[in-house]
Amino acid sequence: MRIVKHTMNHLFSVVTSCVVIGNLAFWIVPLTLFAIAKALSPTAALRHGCHQVLVWIYRAAAAIDSWWMVRVVGIRIEVEGELPDHPSPVLICNHQTWFDIPVLQHVVTGQGPIIKFLIKRELVWVPIVGWICYALNFPRLRRGQGADARQQDYSAVQAFSNSLSVEDGALLIFAEGTRFTEEKQQRLESPYRHLLPPKPGGLKIALETAPPGTPVVDITIIYHGDTNFWRCLAGASSRITVKMNTTHVEEISDTRAWLEETWRAKDLDF
Repeated sequence: MRIVKHTMNHLFSVVTSCVVIGNLAFWIVPLTLFAIAKALSPTAALRHGCHQVLVWIYRAAAAIDSWWMVRVVGIRIEVEGELPDHPSPVLICNHQTWFDIPVLQHVVTGQGPIIKFLIKRELVWVPIVGWICYALNFPRLRRGQGADARQQDYSAVQAFSNSLSVEDGALLIFAEGTRFTEEKQQRLESPYRHLLPPKPGGLKIALETAPPGTPVVDITIIYHGDTNFWRCLAGASSRITVKMNTTHVEEISDTRAWLEETWRAKDLDF
């Protein structure tokens, strides 16, 4: 009986992954066409129109994933707190699995702006996912050492922040820089039970370039079950809690201290 259940779960994960990949592949063609049209548009009005179509495509793709995740897979997502009514908040979140992405899209894009991520430049070359990041103009970071690399990263986030005055979008930062595992927790000597030490670099740049009054939303994702991405596709964590707490950029004077205090409080939520 256990073998049958195990096999069925794998088949369910295969079906879900096919739905997600097929959904992305379906939208990549119109996404690319309108991204090119936006880049070549001679007027601000045409660029804005193309951007609105891109946002609609993003929302449609996210809505399909959400419908499958909630209605078919049967995952219950419980939200504590509210997303601020703002077109371009900064989101800071813990990172446990790639399944965090559809969960955040369900919670944030389902009721607010689309999400844009700080990504490594190399991700642009990943088929489908990288093309989508490029078409939607996700800020691309080098994450290298040295003043030149840091200045380029600063300029990339600054350009993105400036674009938010005409193009809405929430900037998402996974401050830990990688997904949580017990092996990483031990190797990094993390002082937290359920989290890795947060890195202030990306958030610091975002805070320095964001307009006054920009909300900073601390998001905690808690899986009441398995966090393995493949098994999550089959509903291994049938209940997920998402907690949101909001502050504002001008209230954060020391990024590192604020992150460490936030992470200590976040760790107690598990």
